[in-house]
Amino acid sequence: KKKEILENAKTFIHSQKDACLSTASWAKLWLCLLGCMEWEGHNCVPPEMWLLPNWFPFHPGRLWCHCRMVYLPMGYLYGHKFVYPKAETDPIIQQLRTELYTTPYSQIPWNRTRHIISPLDNYSPIPFVMRTLQNILAIYEKYFVSTFLRNKGLQFSIDYMDAEDLQTNYINIGPVNKVLNMLSTYHTSQYSLTNSKVVNHMMRIDDYLWVAEDGMKMQGYNGSSCWDTSFAIQAIAEAQLLDDFPDLSTKVWSYLEKSQILSTPTSQASLAFKFESEENRNKSYRHVSKGGWPFSSSAHGWPISDCTGEGLKGVLVLMQQAKCIRGGLSNQSIASISDARLQDAVNVLLTYQNVDGGWATYENTRGFGWFEQLNPSEVFGDIMIDYSYVECSMASMTGLAMFHDMFPGHRSKEIHTALQRGRSFMKRIQRPDGSWYGSWACCFCYGCWFGVEGLIMAGEPKKS
Repeated sequence: KKKEILENAKTFIHSQKDACLSTASWAKLWLCLLGCMEWEGHNCVPPEMWLLPNWFPFHPGRLWCHCRMVYLPMGYLYGHKFVYPKAETDPIIQQLRTELYTTPYSQIPWNRTRHIISPLDNYSPIPFVMRTLQNILAIYEKYFVSTFLRNKGLQFSIDYMDAEDLQTNYINIGPVNKVLNMLSTYHTSQYSLTNSKVVNHMMRIDDYLWVAEDGMKMQGYNGSSCWDTSFAIQAIAEAQLLDDFPDLSTKVWSYLEKSQILSTPTSQASLAFKFESEENRNKSYRHVSKGGWPFSSSAHGWPISDCTGEGLKGVLVLMQQAKCIRGGLSNQSIASISDARLQDAVNVLLTYQNVDGGWATYENTRGFGWFEQLNPSEVFGDIMIDYSYVECSMASMTGLAMFHDMFPGHRSKEIHTALQRGRSFMKRIQRPDGSWYGSWACCFCYGCWFGVEGLIMAGEPKKS
């Protein structure tokens, strides 16, 4: 059966006019790493880009965090032209070189395949500007690379990856850079499987694995537990059932208390906490993290605007409505969440607000719309900068509004101003038919839910 599946896959690849030569750039990267494609067939990812001054308009530190954290290890591996060390002697690699292509491997003009892309994969065609720059970079790579600058760029890249590994407890922001960071660490350790950093990486692989009814898969994140828990407890609160299920409410409180990023004694004793200083945040191009809530777990280490807003609301509804929580706090049977910690969450939300009045995901919008003309990925669109979204804006606004209702004396004017700016943003992005376009779930249904609630909580009349 397995042989039949593989034969069908081979038939499909060959029927698509050498599909492996026309696959997307991220897949080509893995073929190069395995030794099943020559690096001349991959467009240049120069690690020395990180050496540009921070004021440079297209500095990679201005990219959306998911984008820059993927291209960071890509640049490192490209800069070293890393190839599986045993590729030339491994019979499986040699067999793949024969089976994946209809042209003999040694006769493929790799440089001419850089821009070949199958229509099946070409979701976001490479813009003309980027194709031109890639051709220029190919000449740069062949004739003009400075060994000094290349080595400095490689060192910066591995140092930056080390910081990301420590800030996220080796989970990393997502599964793509997780695996690439791990491979880069393996390379820089001189292929040692006992190196402590490599071991730490391997121990975190399971965070992304998921056994489904149709087999093992790798998730797009290390879970969504904090996001799901925040919504669930708010739903239970709206149903007025918090004290009907005191064990549940208490466990959720404890979970949210432990999940607030860099806010517990345990997290503040970790290596990740040292990166929260302004100097270290600037080096790692990180927004403030302390006080935020994550999508998944505190160990993941990346706060997100809407997750912080919903996490804050989950804590506030428990404080406000659950007698079991107030009793537990009174008799000290559960850990407290101080006012200072709630204020840290508010600080995260206030600093997340963009110039346009909305909220993006992990950070402020740092780049410009024209960055998309330099998108090197064929399979992802609108990935170059972080955009303001209706969902992130609503969650942030409602978190601020609920906090202000309970603590009217803290940064009142700033919160009021933020809510009004957010309200204007929400009204401005509403579509002519009255809907909002949701980007992170069920599109219009999801977007409208967030849009309506966000406006109401920001003071928009219900008859508007």
